[in-house]
Amino acid sequence: MKKILFSGLFFSFWVSALAQTKEINALIKPYVETNNFSGSVLVAQNGKTLFSGAFGQMNRSYNIPNTPQTKFYLASVSMIFTSAAIMKLVEEKKLSLDDPLTKYLPDYKQGNRLTLENLLTQRSGIPAIGDNRKVNYDSITKFPHTPDQLIDFIKDDSLLFAPDSKYNHGRSDYIILAFIIEKVTGKSFGSYLKETIFDPLGMSNTGHSSGEKEIVTNLALGYAPVGHYDVENAYQIDWTSKTGHGSIYSTAEDLNKFATAILNNELLSKESWQKIFTDYGNGVGYAWFIRDHLDKKRFQMNGRSPGFSSYFGIYPDDKLVVIVLSNNYISLPPEIGKQLAALVLKKPFTKTNITTTKLSEEQAIRLTGKYKFDDKFYVKNLEMDVSFNDGYLSCTWGALIPINDSKNKFTKFIQRDYWSDVEFIENSKGEIEAMMYDGHKGVRK
Repeated sequence: MKKILFSGLFFSFWVSALAQTKEINALIKPYVETNNFSGSVLVAQNGKTLFSGAFGQMNRSYNIPNTPQTKFYLASVSMIFTSAAIMKLVEEKKLSLDDPLTKYLPDYKQGNRLTLENLLTQRSGIPAIGDNRKVNYDSITKFPHTPDQLIDFIKDDSLLFAPDSKYNHGRSDYIILAFIIEKVTGKSFGSYLKETIFDPLGMSNTGHSSGEKEIVTNLALGYAPVGHYDVENAYQIDWTSKTGHGSIYSTAEDLNKFATAILNNELLSKESWQKIFTDYGNGVGYAWFIRDHLDKKRFQMNGRSPGFSSYFGIYPDDKLVVIVLSNNYISLPPEIGKQLAALVLKKPFTKTNITTTKLSEEQAIRLTGKYKFDDKFYVKNLEMDVSFNDGYLSCTWGALIPINDSKNKFTKFIQRDYWSDVEFIENSKGEIEAMMYDGHKGVRK
């Protein structure tokens, strides 16, 4: 009797897992078919992997597919390892969160006003490299740099605001933290992370890029969107120029090992993890966003750098981990990640029904024109231009992919590069009067 009961339960679990796998594949398939996603996806709960799969190609020239073992650059998700390394040094009493920056960078102009915690929370006010217009950041990324060389570009700059008064994701904070890790340990940034984090957790497919000459096996090539449904090779950068905030490559399987350490309070003490996941303002902890989703507590980080985009979400109360890595320079992984979490937690969500249907000139002409946004928009007071060519709409920032609303009204779109929600708003006469971009309103001129 017990054997029959066990067999029945196992069969029921197998059928349920199969159905979930089918749902996940169906959810991701349209993104792959339209060249908006290629990469690796992992979902785990209660220490068990519910789904691990790969989509699209890691190398389109040689038609080599992505696999769960394919490595991807993580972009800003790299920051979570920098903050963990700093907390490791705090636990070892090799530094303090209250240390002034001048302790490690005596000639840093504003160092006496800043603490290490100001850097960890990205509330220092230090501008990003290039903000001072003395140097072009994109040109810097084409060449190898050490952390101290990168710091030279900003060490004499004034602060953007008083320390701890605002949040600013400007990269510089974590470049400086990487420099401090090297100075305190006497080891390179990559070596310290390997010895202290990656090796102890068995993250054998994770590392810090030491430069363009390094050979990394199973590393995906990065691609960038072209037009509405095509891609091209992304422009190459030297990832050492992003040391501390964007230089790590990994796999979904390795990141899940890091998530397991977090959920089990391993690698660091419970108190240290709690400090990392405290909201210090704007829903930001030490390199993580602390932002609820589906009425659930969620820790998440996402990243985007030339050729790659990523999402890493942890729902601690549900022991749920969702990881989406892509070798496409489109900010789609966070959206896929949220949809996957809703699917697993059996919460309602809206699928993004993108379509390749072309618009008629009549459908498009009512939407084209200029839309003026206010000073709260991503770019203050931007005038967004919407144009039409060969059946498709585009805006100042790139392609607008139509969403099929079953009525063929074509008023809802996705801005492809940033995967932003765009909707054109009609007035009482049925005329288009405004454009909503991620909730920001642009008035038609």
